[in-house]
Amino acid sequence: MRMALITGGSGHVGSNLSRELLNQGFGVRCIDFDKDHRALKDLNVELIPGSVTDKESLRPIFKNVDIVFHTAAVISLERRNREAIRAVNVEGTRNVCKAAMEHGVKRLIHFSSVDAFNRYPLEEPLLEDRPLIENRNAVPYDLSKADSQRIVLEYCEQGLDASIIHPTGVYGPHDYKPSLFGQTFIDIANGKRQFNINVGYNYVDVRDLCKTAVACVEKGGSGQNYIVSGNYMDFTYLSEIVSEEMGRQLLKMTLPMFTLYLGLPFYFIQSRITGKPQALTIDSIHTIKVQNKNIPGELAKKELGHSPRSIDETLKDTVKFFKDIGAIS
Repeated sequence: MRMALITGGSGHVGSNLSRELLNQGFGVRCIDFDKDHRALKDLNVELIPGSVTDKESLRPIFKNVDIVFHTAAVISLERRNREAIRAVNVEGTRNVCKAAMEHGVKRLIHFSSVDAFNRYPLEEPLLEDRPLIENRNAVPYDLSKADSQRIVLEYCEQGLDASIIHPTGVYGPHDYKPSLFGQTFIDIANGKRQFNINVGYNYVDVRDLCKTAVACVEKGGSGQNYIVSGNYMDFTYLSEIVSEEMGRQLLKMTLPMFTLYLGLPFYFIQSRITGKPQALTIDSIHTIKVQNKNIPGELAKKELGHSPRSIDETLKDTVKFFKDIGAIS
């Protein structure tokens, strides 16, 4: 049995990846520094405490591992978190690559993001050969994903057999903690976001993403990056489908884009009072406002067999999941 190691195993992607790997007959080992492991409950996985920022903690964890799926990352659009973002996303990736080389890991699948690419020109399709972000003043998360990819490619030149996955926005079930999108979804379903902005993003079902990532082990090219996209979805449509599933009208009004800026002081104060991540920041507005809507993802479809399911299916499954864990009612 091949042993797969997942960094960030109890996260949204990591927990779904664990399920996909188990279904395909892999042994699964997860490393995670978080104490919230609900996403892995009742799964036959080996869970080991550790952190990608601690090189010494990785040494025993990487023993007898065939494949590494590097999903661990700080996903934040708050610039006050830039040091943590760099430590985990960039230096953590360097540590993972080094450990993989030292222990003779056969394959590494690195999870990057579509936001690692330069967004301009917006009118052209976003493809795998789009240059990575270099601007040091860019959104810290975006820059960290670009720099971590450069590290993976450096190790590929030294003999590491690695491929890079670039998902668009990720959504779907088993989002226990929850993710930024997951929390927005919960707020909408619970009637806390009745005034929405008619903007959207390209989202991929986390289960489709994980199935494609596992296929990349055998089918992916070394040093090759793959954009794994889904479908464009705006928040008005999301609210309509969730309203149908919940049996009540959740959206009262759609507001123009500029009103997002008016909400910044409120979300700043709310974050400081509750201690929770700030739901709306200048960088999150930039991510939504300045985006590539034409993300075909043809290379992943052709070489990895990526096949995104419908938006409606994912939204209905996500409603059921959050109902089941009591996050929405």
